[in-house]
Order: sequence, then C-alpha cells, then structure tokens
Amino acid sequence: MNLTKLAEYNIWANDKTRNLLRGLTEEEFSRELLPPYGNIRSLIAHIVLAIEINFVLRVDGGAMDGDDHWEYLCRLPMRELLDHWRKMDLRLMEFASTHLDLDAVFPNFLGEGEIWVGHDDYFTQYLIHTVHHRAQVMSALRLMGKEAIGTDYLFYLSSLVS
Repeated sequence: MNLTKLAEYNIWANDKTRNLLRGLTEEEFSRELLPPYGNIRSLIAHIVLAIEINFVLRVDGGAMDGDDHWEYLCRLPMRELLDHWRKMDLRLMEFASTHLDLDAVFPNFLGEGEIWVGHDDYFTQYLIHTVHHRAQVMSALRLMGKEAIGTDYLFYLSSLVS
C-alpha cells in the first residue's frame, strides 16, 4: 500500500469538499440537520479534532484538553475551520512518510484496556474516518438541496490522467 498516494488522494478529496463548502453561508454551514453532530460545522470540527488531538497526544507526546479544543474549533469562522482542516490534512500527508516506527497507544473503544497502533494502522484509521465523515457532509448538502460531489478513489485516479 502506498500511503503517500493515499494521503494525496485524501487531500484531493478533502480539497474538493472544502471548495464546495466555501460556497455555503455561515448559516448553512451551521444549520442543524445531521445527527449526531447536528451540522456540517460540528462534523468538520470533529474531523479536525480527531486528527489533531491524536497527533498531539499519541505522536508528539504532548498534552491537549479535547473539550477546550473542541470549543475553539466550533467557534472558528467557516473559512478558518476549513483552512485548519487542510493544515491537518497536510500534517497527515507528512506523517505518511515519517514516524514509520510509531507505536501509539489508544483506548480500546470496544472493551477495556488499551490497544497498540502502528504507523500504517494509525494513518489508515484517519483516512477511513475522514471518508466516512465526508460522505455525511455530502448527505447534509443534499438535505439542503445543494450540490454534492463524488470523491471516490477512482475519481482521483481519473483526475491524474485528465
């Protein structure tokens, strides 16, 4: 598996999504339609927080208060939040070729204790996590009567030869 190529795909797909979202008003970006996150703003804040907090805690070995950072992200104007999301995508891109010996500890979300996660699984988690939430964003756009786009990997591959 070529993680760098997958990271490039992730940026491509998220850039397409961000460009689409930039056409929304702040009101549309914050419109309550999408459980459990309520709105696109909260969903994007969740994507960013999941990547950012785990980089800080599990890769960098730093400290971060998730609740405080969640509040900070949710208060950002739409364009700043979308820019911050891209910043995290670029960090994930850089991560694809570094920290190859990563051995991160995560809580066992399905039971007690902890699980050890290596570099490839760490990267794969965030790639798949973002794909899932990107689909939720497209669903929310459709609920608002807005255009939604496809961001399948095959579309990305096709864009490379276009």
